[in-house]
Amino acid sequence: MESIANAGTWDSLNPKLMDDTLQALSLLGYTQMTPVQASTIPLFLNSKDVIVEAVTGSGKTLAFLIPIIEMIKKREIRLGKKKIGAIIISPTRELAKQIHDVCVQLLEAMDHIDEEVEKDEENEEMEEEEKKEEEEEKDQDKLVITTQLFIGGNSVQEDIQKFQKYGGNIIIGTPGRLEDLLKRHVIFNTNDLEALILDEADRLLDMGFEKSLRNIILNLPKQRRTGLFSATMSDALTDLIKAGLRNPVRVMVKVEDISTKDIQRTPQSLDICYLICENNEKIAQFCHILKNEPDKKFIVYFATCSCVDYYFKALGSLPLFENYSLFSLHGKMDPKRRENVYKNFINAIGSSILLCTDVAARGLDIPDVDWVVQIDPPQDPKCFAHRCGRTARLGKEGKAVVFLTPKEDTYVEFLKIRKIPMKEINKYQDEEIKENVKKTSIINSKLINEQLLKNNSKDRELYEKSIKAFVSWVRAYNEHQVSYIFRFKNVDVALVAEAYGLLRLPRMPELKNKKIEYKGLDIDVSFNLK
Repeated sequence: MESIANAGTWDSLNPKLMDDTLQALSLLGYTQMTPVQASTIPLFLNSKDVIVEAVTGSGKTLAFLIPIIEMIKKREIRLGKKKIGAIIISPTRELAKQIHDVCVQLLEAMDHIDEEVEKDEENEEMEEEEKKEEEEEKDQDKLVITTQLFIGGNSVQEDIQKFQKYGGNIIIGTPGRLEDLLKRHVIFNTNDLEALILDEADRLLDMGFEKSLRNIILNLPKQRRTGLFSATMSDALTDLIKAGLRNPVRVMVKVEDISTKDIQRTPQSLDICYLICENNEKIAQFCHILKNEPDKKFIVYFATCSCVDYYFKALGSLPLFENYSLFSLHGKMDPKRRENVYKNFINAIGSSILLCTDVAARGLDIPDVDWVVQIDPPQDPKCFAHRCGRTARLGKEGKAVVFLTPKEDTYVEFLKIRKIPMKEINKYQDEEIKENVKKTSIINSKLINEQLLKNNSKDRELYEKSIKAFVSWVRAYNEHQVSYIFRFKNVDVALVAEAYGLLRLPRMPELKNKKIEYKGLDIDVSFNLK
């Protein structure tokens, strides 16, 4: 598939990129620039602060990494390995790790990486004498650019020791850990700082990092370039811009619908749809999509961490999912486990499904995702486009669908006003129950919900996860930011309970004044949980 986001070749930039940068980009397969790269890189290289507002998947990472590396390479006095030339701040560990991986790839392709760090990270031990011999053989003229990733998950002291041993010209990390490290001025010297990057800046503020960002900015030299990259703009961002940027140039990359000429906030190569169904039909509708789209990679969004935990175990127990590799990812997971899940899903071959919350909605570049399915619409409407943007990246084609109940259909118009057009796809009909066909292989809402209930009745852990998931879903829905569309009083709670295979409704304040007729599904189950 050809990219629709081409904006010329890299050698057409002015100022010109250095030869080894052009060779590295070619080696890594980046033959064409995207509009955001073509617009941003020259400004940065001409010492301008930039505010970049662009749709998700538009190539923002290279738009700031390339000028950063160029600025460090063009310095008259080379940076010592412990002198910080650039700081990149990301809202999540996964996104920071991803940016660091791309940075390392670029430096390796340019032959500017610190080989000693690379070998240490691969746990290749060398004898001291061998190290000395290698040092003697090293080309003294070789420019080495060091990079470090600081995202927590280990002690601050470990990060300090890592920096003191290997240095870090390009520092990439999350706000809390960077704030903690950078206040140690004797160790982390920013006097030679060339650039500060705030990536996914709107989410940095949404996640409550404004104080950390301001503290970091106050401790940095004013003679620097600052880049603020975001998919949306807000009043809070405007305040941050005033505090951290000087006379910035605004870059806004818009997408125009070819047929209607309307401006939209999502890539043209992304096909976004909605499907109207009841809550107890959503899993069956998802199964129909899976059946019609074999050998594809899916990301599936749920409302809460508990919902992800339940469906990861519950769907894994259904025969309909036995030929799929299932993964789960959410913010309450241990950081190392999250990183392993992320790596394993990226490397998964064939039919694979990642169940997740909005922790994976922003910035993450997971190659070759074919479909994004939103079982639950996001609480924060700003997350909708970012969820969809996990597919159709850098001009590739992709599909996204959100499941809405009949009483939530005004969400379609709500998103249209916000430049996110959607098309309706018809609800799939349940497959008929036939005597000569195994019930567990039939895609039928009633049968699937019965299987969920039956499995919950036989497995205490699954039963407890179903209750926890249901409670968290109710509370999340009750706190929806678009409450005039997502009204809890309009929710048929019995249908939600069916979707989670509940044996009985839990007692909770939110259900106190609702008339709910739910007795469990009409099948014979044992309630004697082991």
